[in-house]
Amino acid sequence: MPKDSRHTAAREKENSKLLVRGLDTHGVTFTEETVTNDISETGVSFYLRTPIWVDTLLAIKLRNSTLFGPMYDARAKVVRVRLETDGRQFVAARFDE
Repeated sequence: MPKDSRHTAAREKENSKLLVRGLDTHGVTFTEETVTNDISETGVSFYLRTPIWVDTLLAIKLRNSTLFGPMYDARAKVVRVRLETDGRQFVAARFDE
């Protein structure tokens, strides 16, 4: 079975500081501090307490990443959201080019 091209970038477990800004499920601007779960050249995953939708556009400020260095600012599009039992959402986002 061929691999899905969206998942070909090697993902690395990482625990870097992340500041996420975007619109929540009510269309209200939010800013939340979190940490990365894993990261690749094409995207990042993390947990949020703020509810968001798939396809939400986010502004991300990544700090002290082993992959991207001490400071990296990016725009990303949410490609997957999964609600966890503790109320947080697991979010996977693809960096915009």
